[in-house]
Amino acid sequence: MALKNLLALVVLLGVVGVSVASPYENPFRKSQSNPGTMGNLDLDYYRYKCPQMEDIVRRVTIQYVSPKPTLAAALLRMHFHDCFVRRRSPNLTLKGYEVVDAVKSALEIACPGVVSCADVLALVARDAVLVIRGPWWPVPLGRRDGRISRISEANLPSPFANVDTLKKNFSDKGLNTKDLVVLSGAHTIGVSSCGLISSRIYNFTGRGDFDPAMNPNYVMELKKRCQPTDVKTIVDMDPGSVDKFDSHYFDAVDQRKGLFISDSALLNDWETKLYIKTQVWTRGASFNRDFAESMVKLGFVGILTGDQGEVRSRCDLVKRETAMALKNLLALVVLLGVVGVSFGGDLYEGYYRYNNCPQMEDIVRNVTYHYIYKDPTLAAALLRMHFHDCFVRGCDGSVLIKSPNNDAERDAIPNLSLRGYEVVDTVKSVLESECPGVVSCADILALVARDAVLAIKGPWWPVPLGRRDGRVSNISEANLPSPFANVTTLKKNFADKGLNTKDLVVLSGAHTIGVSSCGLISSRIYNFTGKGDSDPAMNPNYVAELKKRCQPTDVTTSVDMDPTSVDKFDSHYFNAVAEKKGLFISDSTLLDDWETNLYIQKQVLLNGFYFNKDFSDSMVKLGFVGVLTGDQGEIRNQCDRVN
Repeated sequence: MALKNLLALVVLLGVVGVSVASPYENPFRKSQSNPGTMGNLDLDYYRYKCPQMEDIVRRVTIQYVSPKPTLAAALLRMHFHDCFVRRRSPNLTLKGYEVVDAVKSALEIACPGVVSCADVLALVARDAVLVIRGPWWPVPLGRRDGRISRISEANLPSPFANVDTLKKNFSDKGLNTKDLVVLSGAHTIGVSSCGLISSRIYNFTGRGDFDPAMNPNYVMELKKRCQPTDVKTIVDMDPGSVDKFDSHYFDAVDQRKGLFISDSALLNDWETKLYIKTQVWTRGASFNRDFAESMVKLGFVGILTGDQGEVRSRCDLVKRETAMALKNLLALVVLLGVVGVSFGGDLYEGYYRYNNCPQMEDIVRNVTYHYIYKDPTLAAALLRMHFHDCFVRGCDGSVLIKSPNNDAERDAIPNLSLRGYEVVDTVKSVLESECPGVVSCADILALVARDAVLAIKGPWWPVPLGRRDGRVSNISEANLPSPFANVTTLKKNFADKGLNTKDLVVLSGAHTIGVSSCGLISSRIYNFTGKGDSDPAMNPNYVAELKKRCQPTDVTTSVDMDPTSVDKFDSHYFNAVAEKKGLFISDSTLLDDWETNLYIQKQVLLNGFYFNKDFSDSMVKLGFVGVLTGDQGEIRNQCDRVN
């Protein structure tokens, strides 16, 4: 890639310390009462002051939110309330302070006196939403902490407000009408209390009536949950979808099921109503992107920068040293593993933080997201590429190597359908510009696979780093687990790589995304035993569906690996296998082993309750298969060729 094009890409993606003040400040800078407080925030503000900062925030946030997903709504709300007052919320119903405090405590060990609580809260809100599979957005950093927090200034948008009042509330903060309706979509998660809606459903005008703007059936549902004097019972803000960050909130409002007056009021303005209708008609096609953009704008409201304010030692106190004993802090650091913890061997998180490329993970993430947002199907392709790489010579990037004689791993039949090489190559090009000769292609591929899955709202897992690149890539060694294999063969394939039976069934769950071709299943549905029959292990109705898509001689048409749920990283694959709708023999055969069958049945019964955690654990193990470290191998200058 020419240097000119490379630098253009770097600027485009914001991967080398590019300030984002310019693109995001002009829409509302002049409307701020104090324009000077906008300042310049930078995506890489802490790169040299506290390079591990974002890793620490992410790990601690995941530690808290994963076991208690309701904290995501609480932390997002806290950030919103903070921005709408003085970057310090007074609301008595807010939860999640312990998450911010834990992050701050860990940061004070790693980088004392450097990271502001305002930046911590902005990042925690973003990462909490990511944990529950919500959208990602960039968080420019460099905020300072305010010294003033007055209850009299806490004039937040009210749940009883009409749309004109809400528009003024947002306009006063430099946010427009679209931001109002988009950010209201955060009500897709979270709960409120019966006390806030009691008068609305029991005595709206003082005559024992309910708000006529509400769907009567919805009112009846709420009355079953909320008695007239009940002020404590909780009620979902987004009925039917409160545990998912999606666009269902707009469907609810459109059906007159907005919980608050402020929700229903959005139907009384042409612009907010049009947005709601658009999201309903398009099934939220633009909501995640719109939400991300509005969250970036929100993050600039009323900020302090430069010499303004301070950097607090404790987030709940102004300029006062933390009261937590050092002993407890160190215990927390060890517990959460937030300061470069080794996972065994010579790999560890934060490897490049101390090895000449602290911005490496940010670069990988930004480039990966850039590609995945344009083509989400690349997520499955990149995950598959990482898997194929690890299953031959180990996770050494050998699958990336080209051969002029077409005798490398990527030339093997199972790898001819691999795609996504351009993502890895672009990441490598940017990294070579920023940190030449430092980052291995093997590490890039491991991270790209993780971040690609994260971009489509799949699970996050830690990726210990420090791999070296292999120098050998032979087509003859590409003996990958076959889609035609039985469970005994598959168990041996995995055991040979140090992976167990649970890893086999868990990692098979990656078939929840991605597609294959009719050619790989043709004999299975048309001529399984040579007598024009189909595999009896398949659901006959599923066979009929596949035959409609795949003609007997068709080898190119694509077919979903997880019928009806191919665009979501979820546990639906196990439901499909349990219903005898596994696309490959290697899927169906998982029902032939008691251990893999039991895991499948558990995921079906529990709606995939712990699949994400299991998948994360198995991906970490996969990432250690056959790694080269230390003086082994090399660091390639280009991923598709040895030096």
